[in-house]
Amino acid sequence: MNHRQSPPSARCRSCGHEPRAWATDKLTGLLDRWGWDAEAGRALAAARRRDEPAALVLLDLDHFKRVNDTLGHPAGDRVLRAVASVLRQVTEADPAGAGAVLGRYGGHGGDEFLAFLPGGDLAAAAGLAGALRTEVRALQVPARTVRGPRTITDLTVSIGLAEHGPGTRTRLADLVLAADACLLAAKRAGRDRVRGPEATLRRLAWDERGLPA
Repeated sequence: MNHRQSPPSARCRSCGHEPRAWATDKLTGLLDRWGWDAEAGRALAAARRRDEPAALVLLDLDHFKRVNDTLGHPAGDRVLRAVASVLRQVTEADPAGAGAVLGRYGGHGGDEFLAFLPGGDLAAAAGLAGALRTEVRALQVPARTVRGPRTITDLTVSIGLAEHGPGTRTRLADLVLAADACLLAAKRAGRDRVRGPEATLRRLAWDERGLPA
């Protein structure tokens, strides 16, 4: 089975939507925030129709501002591209990453990345997140910096997880909010770790009338 992510324009055509220039983050080649919101929203709606699970992985580069401030923004851009490449490779290699919707949040300088996993549960997301953390730690990124040529190492990420359970009416905004809360918990716990919800998203689930369950 081919787990390679389709280009944003191809995915837009396949679902009847015209490709838009803002759908792709020019630095990393991933979907930008608006493109990701649109694609992940459609994937979540499909999961709800099929009564299937889905999961979200949200990762943030630890101390990324320090890279920009000490080595320069071009070096920071090299790091962002390297992390985006890791995200692609890990999701392509993991069965849980089949059909994953990958994106970069935050616009210029943004160091948050997302992977929406259709059909994935929290356990699958945790396995993929662990692989992401390991691969980022192993990165060696050659870059021209304000201090001369350097190889940037010792990179780490904090990761938050969230899950859509079958039979619920979870909204995409709820998933992002829940994953962000877990990401903040990972940072408070010391960074370079993965955190998931202690409970499911029942408190964020919505019934058919769009009212809190």
